[in-house]
Amino acid sequence: MKKTIDSVSVTLWANRLVAAVVFILLFTLPALLDWYCRFRLLLPVERIALLIAFYCCAAVIFIALWNMDALLRNIRKEQVFTNQNVRHIRVIRWCCGGTAAICLPAALCYYPLVFVVLVMGFLFLAVSVVCRVMHAAVAIREENDLTI
Repeated sequence: MKKTIDSVSVTLWANRLVAAVVFILLFTLPALLDWYCRFRLLLPVERIALLIAFYCCAAVIFIALWNMDALLRNIRKEQVFTNQNVRHIRVIRWCCGGTAAICLPAALCYYPLVFVVLVMGFLFLAVSVVCRVMHAAVAIREENDLTI
């Protein structure tokens, strides 16, 4: 069990590092885009599409990271098969779908965002499967708890 707790702790800190990077990007993205435009010409509509997509996705990303943090903290406390964790996974799933939906219109202006839409759409489907499995595991655990 020690290795599981160690890997959960590493994942928890990686999750927090990603949150810190996204937070820093909230303030530095316009300057980073200006720097990027020196190497690759971006049309003004592409630049605006990227900024709007990122700032709209930022709230969804923070919600997903917060729920991932809560899920990992529960797992570290060895509370794995609980309804609360199913709710966290369900929120993460909808955040993946929301990110795909937000990036889809921006991908019409900046085509490389199609990759983000495809990845987030796939993650939506994969996390949906995990959510179903977790929900079934919680039901089995609750049934076993009632068995003498």
